[in-house]
Amino acid sequence: MSNGTELAAVPAQRDGGSTEPSAADQVSTDEACDLQCALTAMIPCYNEEECIDRAYREIAAELAAYPDAEMLFVDDGSRDGTLDKIKAFAAADPRVRYISFARNFGLEAAFSAGFKYASKRWTVQLDADLQSPPAEIHTLVAKALEGYDIVFGIRVDRRDPWLRRTGSLGMQLVAQRVLGIHVPMRASVFRVVRTSVARRIVETRLRSPYFIATAPLIGARYTAVATAHQPRTAGVAKWNLARLVSHAMDLWVGFSIRPLAIVHLGALLFAVATPVLLVALALGWIGPTGLAVASLLLGTAAFAGLGLLTRYMIPALRVRSELPQYTVRESNIPIDPSDDLYGSERARDGLTSGANL
Repeated sequence: MSNGTELAAVPAQRDGGSTEPSAADQVSTDEACDLQCALTAMIPCYNEEECIDRAYREIAAELAAYPDAEMLFVDDGSRDGTLDKIKAFAAADPRVRYISFARNFGLEAAFSAGFKYASKRWTVQLDADLQSPPAEIHTLVAKALEGYDIVFGIRVDRRDPWLRRTGSLGMQLVAQRVLGIHVPMRASVFRVVRTSVARRIVETRLRSPYFIATAPLIGARYTAVATAHQPRTAGVAKWNLARLVSHAMDLWVGFSIRPLAIVHLGALLFAVATPVLLVALALGWIGPTGLAVASLLLGTAAFAGLGLLTRYMIPALRVRSELPQYTVRESNIPIDPSDDLYGSERARDGLTSGANL
């Protein structure tokens, strides 16, 4: 199952939100596996036609070691042949379940749906590009069975572009050390989560949803272990600079009010600085040029503060906050009518929610 190299576990994090499991929570790995190793492998997909065959083969091979397992593909409105291939997997393999969105709703919506419709005690989230290899699933599961609710994978020798690597690390460092947001450092979306806990997290429906920042807030016991990482071998990466910046803003603004405190402090300083500058000009301590430079700096800072305040308002003003997080066009499992794009029509025709019309 593994590549032969056992990676050391990273100690449980104690950054203000994580807790160690008690002795009563811990059982032997063999006993726990017999009782609790019901596992859903959840794979969000968006235009992954070139990767999906390999993803299915490798994940299916790894799940053969688990007596009670399923694969749940969440098609996030793909426009290529991804869904057709998933349907072919489902026709040949009874372990394969799928949900297909009516359009592209984003990764957050995809894994939220995956956690909602996972039917096993534990859910492991993987990417269809297999940069986090399925052979590492057992590493996460073994750690989770020590008594944790969530085990995050920390990518060793990460094979992503430098901008994404440094941007992700910088975002988390600013969040934790500057803004006081408790996040598991270097945590990735390759994670094993107790399904009931995952549902509690995604059902909070915060204005700025962010899974790894919400986990400590609800009291989930979490830790992280080192896992291997591979370069993408096919398909196109979905991350870019704009998405990274948006991701950072969702974390910083959604989970800390310290930036607002900085704006308030700045406003107080500006209120003091303005009459001081006028007095200095009247007394001849500064000339028109100095006043112009000071005014330019104050104006720039004021606009920056206004921009920050506006960013705090965006989640409340977004139209999408009044819309469902996602809608399902079709699936091979029963779907909550509230998530089903054609729920009322299917109910009228006596069809199961999610069934093809």
